[in-house]
Amino acid sequence: MTTVIWLPPLVRAITTALLVLGASVAAETAGPFWGALIASLPVSAGPAYVLLAMQHDADFVATSALGSCAANAATGLFLIVYGLVARRLSAWPSLGAAVLVWLAASLAIQEIGWTPVAAFLLNVVVYVGGFKLLRAVPSNGPLPLRPIRRRWVDLPARALAVAAFVTLVVSLSSVIGATATGIAAVFPISLISLIAIVRSRIGARGSAVLVADALPPMLGFGMMLLVLHLTIPYWGIPIAYTIALLLTLSWSGALVFLRPHIKHSAALHRLRGAVERGRDGLG
Repeated sequence: MTTVIWLPPLVRAITTALLVLGASVAAETAGPFWGALIASLPVSAGPAYVLLAMQHDADFVATSALGSCAANAATGLFLIVYGLVARRLSAWPSLGAAVLVWLAASLAIQEIGWTPVAAFLLNVVVYVGGFKLLRAVPSNGPLPLRPIRRRWVDLPARALAVAAFVTLVVSLSSVIGATATGIAAVFPISLISLIAIVRSRIGARGSAVLVADALPPMLGFGMMLLVLHLTIPYWGIPIAYTIALLLTLSWSGALVFLRPHIKHSAALHRLRGAVERGRDGLG
């Protein structure tokens, strides 16, 4: 019986720890975009929902998915706040401010009876606003990588810390109802851990770029949760899970494909702005 109780949080803890470690290595070696993309994959929430379906009926899982979709907007606020304050505050105060915003937003979200349309609109408003607010984050130019001397125990220690925290969160969420469980399931433990790990390596600007890069994949993550909520009543949990997984993989693939075009458009936008400012100065 003890094994059954601890299996869901243990599996989620292990997958989350591996995800964070992989994302941190990607962010340090390939750049913030890849770290953000990996951290936004449903490797953490995915096992939680699979194991949730083993313990509850389809209605409970669908309701949890809607709660998770609404709470994904709180994750968007977390990213936005961190991106705005990261270069003004030191590491832990900036991360603490973002976490407090997530908690406050989640408490407010829990008090509202959400519909799919309302949850969709909330995500669109938050993430579109985030795109505009974090557009000013300077992403051009190489990030100054700070040399870090790692001991062999560093990575296992990080994995153990993340696993312990996730185990605590999931264990508490299993007794608080469907909507609250859905909200707790998308607590941004992966992003928090990733930011805490990579900031010392890529600096405040690098971590701000990382959260700005995380906005598009996290919007896709929210849409995946909405699709999950809508498809479970009609096609059942296995098919709904398959559709949701294909959707998030397709979204991530599209972001990778479109990234060169987006960067090219952004460069043109900055060039045009510089030309216009030059004309104004001459005038």
